[in-house]
Amino acid sequence: MTLERLAAAVGTSAAHLSRLESGERRPSLDGLLRLALGLGVPFSELFEEPEEPGPGTVVRGGEATFYEGTGFRLQPLVPEAGPEGMSAVKVVYPADRVADQELHEHEGQEWLYMLKGRLRLTLGAERTVLEPGDAAFFDAQLPHNFDVLSEEDAEVLMVSCVPCTHRRESPESRHPFTEGHRGFREVE
Repeated sequence: MTLERLAAAVGTSAAHLSRLESGERRPSLDGLLRLALGLGVPFSELFEEPEEPGPGTVVRGGEATFYEGTGFRLQPLVPEAGPEGMSAVKVVYPADRVADQELHEHEGQEWLYMLKGRLRLTLGAERTVLEPGDAAFFDAQLPHNFDVLSEEDAEVLMVSCVPCTHRRESPESRHPFTEGHRGFREVE
């Protein structure tokens, strides 16, 4: 559920929900009741601690949410309560993707493994072509970009390690991978 959709269901603004989520505002009892109804959860669930993963966790591919960014989609493969600072995602770059000339940089490190298709990885001034079975590792503060070179979608398994500065408190928080990347929305 998007923040906008939840705001409409609750009868408030997305900006107000964002301030509640960040701790800038405190909800009224009536606001909490409307929030529980909007989320479709029991009122008491708003006060429960998030469940920590057991000794092992399985994320079912068919059940994992997809997020859509500009020119690619990603599917988280680590549960919400997974290890702090680490995320693993399957990234799909559509074959008809418009080449993004902008180089991206953010904190952390990224490792990727090509599953399908061909990609050109640009790291600073260096360029290399990646094919299925190839892997790459880089400091994400190095300006980087990906271009699809195949006529089929390119699929990548990507693991990012970003220094953790906070723990998401809300079940509606976005996946940690999206925090260092712009323009993501949940795909329904």
